[in-house]
Amino acid sequence: MRIDEERAFEQIRKSVLEHALVHAVLSSPKTSESETIRVNVRPVLVQASTLFLFTYQTTTQHRHENLAAQEAAKKLATLVKSNFCNLILHETNEQLEIKQSKKGKFFASWTRKQPTLEKSASHVSKPLVSHNRSKNHLIPEGTPCPFLIETGVMNEAGKVLASHSKKFRQINRFTEFILDVVRDLKPSSKIRIIDFGCGKSYLTFATHYLLTHLLKLECDIVGLDLRSDVIATCSSIVDKLQLNGIRFQIGDIEHFQSTDPVDMVISLHACNIATDSALLKAIQWKSQAILAVPCCQHELNSQLEKGSVPVLASYGILKERMAALATDGMRAKLLEAVGYRTQMLEFIETEHTPKNLLIRAVLPTSEAVGSKAKQLAALQEVLSMRGDWGIQPLFLERRLLEFEILPS
Repeated sequence: MRIDEERAFEQIRKSVLEHALVHAVLSSPKTSESETIRVNVRPVLVQASTLFLFTYQTTTQHRHENLAAQEAAKKLATLVKSNFCNLILHETNEQLEIKQSKKGKFFASWTRKQPTLEKSASHVSKPLVSHNRSKNHLIPEGTPCPFLIETGVMNEAGKVLASHSKKFRQINRFTEFILDVVRDLKPSSKIRIIDFGCGKSYLTFATHYLLTHLLKLECDIVGLDLRSDVIATCSSIVDKLQLNGIRFQIGDIEHFQSTDPVDMVISLHACNIATDSALLKAIQWKSQAILAVPCCQHELNSQLEKGSVPVLASYGILKERMAALATDGMRAKLLEAVGYRTQMLEFIETEHTPKNLLIRAVLPTSEAVGSKAKQLAALQEVLSMRGDWGIQPLFLERRLLEFEILPS
């Protein structure tokens, strides 16, 4: 039915301010130029206060914002009026959909929800999601997990040891990243993965557990590291747990060869240009997915002079952080230049580690319209930045040029 603008906004205010809202979704941007393609809103508990979490979704990332009720109601009304054509308000027993036509006219429809037997009996509405509660992990605490027990993260009862609580969160965060890209993989048979610089292999084992135990998929995972002691320890865990589809070997990234297709390359905390070597291997193999957490980027830092980036390059700690961010930005753009869809994601909260950026790249199965132009534009961004800063090509760009992989 047709409603006027004021009534539409009054329905929004009522839903938020009377705490009837369970979930809201804004969709159908009014312009194709809009970066934000969707907004999800839900009430959350933060230190005993009710706030509304706005999740702004673009094609590459999510941004979050917590607002109090009055601000949330105003923000929803503003987004409906200026940015989106469609709003769905999910309440406990009712769903309201508000649409705005191209001429600015508002239409609304109400759908009555059938309450479940449990709600009818208890008259208790759905509880708010709390930011303070434990997260529902893919690998839950309280359930014994063999590889976590062997690597010292859990005890035999499934309790996460206090000294490894951060590692437990990191492991689960990483499995979420893997789960997101698994659907994009189209292996010829088994999913083949190389983990460069696997170290103690918490995340290598977690990837294997996700694929084989949770998703029931076949895989062939190779963990590679230069240290013979960690390779021996990881291999002993494989033998003890009688794991199939995972193995470890001593070796370096540059000299590692694969005769079979590699579907996914993982590189976590490979120092300095070792990350670039891993990215280069993945690009040469045309791996469908790449997950890399860079570490210790020194190459650009050594090139920067005080005059190249005034103020920031004058202070050591700022120069170091800026060089790291710029290096990762150029890595991401070079991946886009060779055809990957690339995201920069937060790997784990900065309170746990400053090395928290993850580069995730997926190679599309087919070439999209305008992809060549996008590749050239990504490369041009790198060239322009280097020109502005007066710096020479870094390792990854030099090797891509050497192998004639970059677009021209």
